[in-house]
Amino acid sequence: MWLEYSQQIQQRSLQACSLEVKNSKTLYQEFSKALNQACNDGLLDTKIFEICKFLKMTPPDRQQQVVILGGLEKLGTKNFKRSKDIPHFARKDGCWFDFAIIIDEVRKPAEIIGFDFEICFPEPVPIQFFRFDLNLPGHDNQSDGLRFHLHPSSDDFMVHSPPMSPLEILHLFLYGFEIPPKMRR
Repeated sequence: MWLEYSQQIQQRSLQACSLEVKNSKTLYQEFSKALNQACNDGLLDTKIFEICKFLKMTPPDRQQQVVILGGLEKLGTKNFKRSKDIPHFARKDGCWFDFAIIIDEVRKPAEIIGFDFEICFPEPVPIQFFRFDLNLPGHDNQSDGLRFHLHPSSDDFMVHSPPMSPLEILHLFLYGFEIPPKMRR
């Protein structure tokens, strides 16, 4: 019964969130603009020159897929140890984040087919990290109805994600997820 519900939730989430983009270059420019604006707004410890260094876009591969990387060294590099030694974007409050987005340029308009966005929190915040994932089509999680999911401070625990585009998640990481001045424990 839960598997049926899970697949229905997955279908609604994917329908509610437009993953179409004009092209990967336009999406890259939107991300660059948002990160630079957040830096100008005084929200990032990451400097403008570091944004240029950490925000990368790969050339299309044989399947015409393009990857936009934010802070990660290469596609497939997940920072499971949450090491600050791996490039990332840092907020003034001590939080830091990275992301990877895969865009299929064969489709017209282009379509985002996968991503992962992770934000990490400093001590003493009781949650270590929060990650949004959209697994590639055909991934094992898709048959479980969890292609679009989030990880609340555990790589092994996942729940359905609200339908959010990568640009919306970036804005959440930049302007949301504020650390409360007083923690309820």
